[in-house]
Amino acid sequence: MWEGNMGGKSSSLGNTENSRISAPPGDFPSREFSCAASFQAMSTAGISGILGSLLQLEENFSSCLARIDALILKPLLQAEPQDLKEKENFQLFVLLNDRFQTLWNFTEENSRILRGKSQLENSGCIRDFYILWKGEVFLSLYIHEAWKLHKAVLKEFLQDFTSESSLGLALHLVLHKPFREHIQSYLQLLSQLQEQLQEGSEQDVVATVAQEFGKLESFIGQVLDEAAFTKELWKSLGYKFTDVLCVPERRLLEDSRNLPIAAGTARSERLLLFDDVLVLIQGNSFQSFDLKLVWVDENCGEKSAPGLHSLRITTPEETFVLSTKDPQMKAVWRWKLEQAVRQALNGKRDFPLWGRSGEGSEAPSRRFFTYVFRMEGRLRGATYEGEWLWGKPHGKGTLKWRDGRNHVGDFQEGLEHGFGICLVPRRSEDRYDCYKCHWYQGKMKGYGICEYGNDLVYKGYFKDNVRQGFGILENFSAEHPFKYTGQWENDKKNGYGVWEDKERGERYIGMWLDGHRHGEGIVVTQSGLCYQRTFHADKMVGSGILLLEDNSVYEGNFTEELTFVGKGKLSLANGFVLEGTFSARGGRGLSTHGVLSTATEPERPPAADQLGLKEFPVEKRWTGIFEQFQEFLHSGCKEEMEESFTGFHIQTSKELRKSQEYLFCQRGADEISWKIEEILEELVQHQEPESVQSYLEKALESSLHPLGKLLRALTVAFQATYSGIGANRHLLAMAQEEVKFYSKKIWEFYQGLLRLALERKGRAPPEDADPSLGKGSSLVLPLILPGFYPELSMLYMLQHQREDELYCQGIVELSLFPDIELLEFLDVQKHLWPLKDVSLTSNQRHSLIKDKCFLSATECLQKLITTVDPREKLEILRKTYEELERTVSRLRGADFRLSMDDLLPLLMFVVSRAKIQHLGAEIHLIRDLMDPTNQGGMLDFLLTALESCYEHIQRIRLHPKENSHRS
Repeated sequence: MWEGNMGGKSSSLGNTENSRISAPPGDFPSREFSCAASFQAMSTAGISGILGSLLQLEENFSSCLARIDALILKPLLQAEPQDLKEKENFQLFVLLNDRFQTLWNFTEENSRILRGKSQLENSGCIRDFYILWKGEVFLSLYIHEAWKLHKAVLKEFLQDFTSESSLGLALHLVLHKPFREHIQSYLQLLSQLQEQLQEGSEQDVVATVAQEFGKLESFIGQVLDEAAFTKELWKSLGYKFTDVLCVPERRLLEDSRNLPIAAGTARSERLLLFDDVLVLIQGNSFQSFDLKLVWVDENCGEKSAPGLHSLRITTPEETFVLSTKDPQMKAVWRWKLEQAVRQALNGKRDFPLWGRSGEGSEAPSRRFFTYVFRMEGRLRGATYEGEWLWGKPHGKGTLKWRDGRNHVGDFQEGLEHGFGICLVPRRSEDRYDCYKCHWYQGKMKGYGICEYGNDLVYKGYFKDNVRQGFGILENFSAEHPFKYTGQWENDKKNGYGVWEDKERGERYIGMWLDGHRHGEGIVVTQSGLCYQRTFHADKMVGSGILLLEDNSVYEGNFTEELTFVGKGKLSLANGFVLEGTFSARGGRGLSTHGVLSTATEPERPPAADQLGLKEFPVEKRWTGIFEQFQEFLHSGCKEEMEESFTGFHIQTSKELRKSQEYLFCQRGADEISWKIEEILEELVQHQEPESVQSYLEKALESSLHPLGKLLRALTVAFQATYSGIGANRHLLAMAQEEVKFYSKKIWEFYQGLLRLALERKGRAPPEDADPSLGKGSSLVLPLILPGFYPELSMLYMLQHQREDELYCQGIVELSLFPDIELLEFLDVQKHLWPLKDVSLTSNQRHSLIKDKCFLSATECLQKLITTVDPREKLEILRKTYEELERTVSRLRGADFRLSMDDLLPLLMFVVSRAKIQHLGAEIHLIRDLMDPTNQGGMLDFLLTALESCYEHIQRIRLHPKENSHRS
């Protein structure tokens, strides 16, 4: 379509050039650039007549555009300036020409359509009138002040005008008057058309079009007024201001000299509101504020002087007050400021300029913008790109400093607040420290992960920008790998913590002060040695206890190389005791002066070689973990603390970022949501005993529930202490005590959550709580045990390794017996032998069958190692007992209750055939972790019977060929 118009345009252009040559100079402005060709002579005989008038109007306007293009635009565009400032202004000509060509094409196309309609008889209807083009097309048809750069070119075509004022008048006649007259002609024509139509939809369409043209006429008038207003300002200001402020596209909207208002006390002499900046002038200096970062509000924070009406202006680095004595002046200024800010944010002016558009009259308080801070303070020189609220970074954003620091994350009232990632360059290296953590009012607080540039990684809690509370520091470098898990205070190791030196193969468990081992401590080596000493600034002081792998114990002083020195007491595994003074003999062994006692001392109880119970009270070991949850509860479970109070379910910094995004995303219908309000609501609905257990099980399994997060943090601490090198039998009592304490604390925190949920509902915790829930830790313990079972069971196996070896030897001895011989060997009464259950082939005898008797009970007992729950283990033991009674009852044809004398031999038979490994570790784990309510009951009795069988099997040393019937 546009290609055809270009051809017509060339023809018109040629005619225009010819007429220009023959035209006398005196008639140039008024004749050749006028498009209002005797509009009063237009016919009003009907729609056809109006169409003819419209055709005449468009053809005149097209000829006018052709002349402007040929005589002004083309010559000006050919004279491209070299100066940088002039080039900037020249771009306006290019923009003008583009819009001009679009308008010309549109006019040519419309003329062609109307010309075709006029050649048809009886033509003419509302559909033949083209739809109004957009008003912003006309908005760009003015050259502003750029004509000053090309006075020579303009004067060549406007020869009859010589003065500056005459030149301005000529430009007005050439570039402004034709378009305004064209719009006025449209309005008159549309008014006539509206009179020709009856009331209805067609008349409404014409009325709407006429209204838009009225807006366009008003718009052009306002633009020209603004341009004239701005031109007068530039003439009145000195070069010091115009050199900086004078920008071709900038327009003055208001001046405090026209509409009086003052900025603060002697802050400025003059206030200028432009369409893009707000300027305060004081003497020979001025300040400018980008309107996109200006907020206007009532002056609520400060009391105005009597008789003054104030507005508060907020910018990123300054806040000041505008005051006036007239309340109407204040209202006008506020309205104009709000409109100017809103239009600057939208990137376009209103249509009309000060009319009400559908976008609202007030500027939005939340914005997105980039700003460089200039004033003194911590942000000087920094660049912020992101969301703003009332002059301060608020929401998502990025803050970059000149020294290379970079913070990406959440902001609140100008400070880092919420989750964020901060990069800090290391001065001496080409590396960065990367902090990915939670921030509170500009400082790190809560859980985070820091990846230092020297291969160190910290996962834990911060407070006031330093490591504080529970945390893990690990060195992944090959030179000196280590891992510290424990308490921090003021960026240093302080309190209870575990240090693993992977290079030396040893682990320190104990107290710290200012980054050094200080106080009581236990050291476990990879070779199996374990000792307890007092440390002072990383040095061992005083005497200690050294537990050797052969079960010998040394009490006294020894060196870091574990060499005995000074007074000491060595208790050997065989019961001998050597007490005296020990010294090294320069590589020739150990010398001692003392007394050797060969009198066999009574065997030490198992708890005698357990370390750390008195030195490290369980309630003081991992206070940093529990303090975070306690703070979370005391805050009322605020949502902003939901992720920061504990985060050790996160293993990597990438997962940490993902977990933050999860908090704010829309979850799918199949995902379990653990938002805090939903957690508290569900707590209230699950208060029955069975429901409580089900709820706790689901919560502890989830890495998103607060209780599940707490459990994972405790699991991390437990593994850091007792896994790998820490798997030493002398630490069993400490580990067992910790697990029980964990269950107690988790139950306490569950009750705290429930109490908070009931308070929010206006309900008090029930006084007559179910007695079965009185000892809730017993309910929690089986639920959390799977997370600690691998390390805990290993410690039990190491503690009972010797007994289990004897037990295995006894099982091997008994496994050689056929079933009948074994029943006879164990003194099982013959009336209890299950011979009826044994089916023989023709060449078999009862005396030779093996692994056939009491098979169901044996298979049941073998399930003992398939679960970690002490309750389920005891239930398996009870079912084994029931299977034995059921088998005997079936053989006898009547119900039969086994007595203790009958049960033990039968149970020993089943145990010998079940061949359960590490049965001693299983028995003692069940005994130590079973529900106290089961003590003294039937399950306790069965466990005691199983323990008796275990001990009895350890003492069996008979070969079946001896055919002895004694045990």
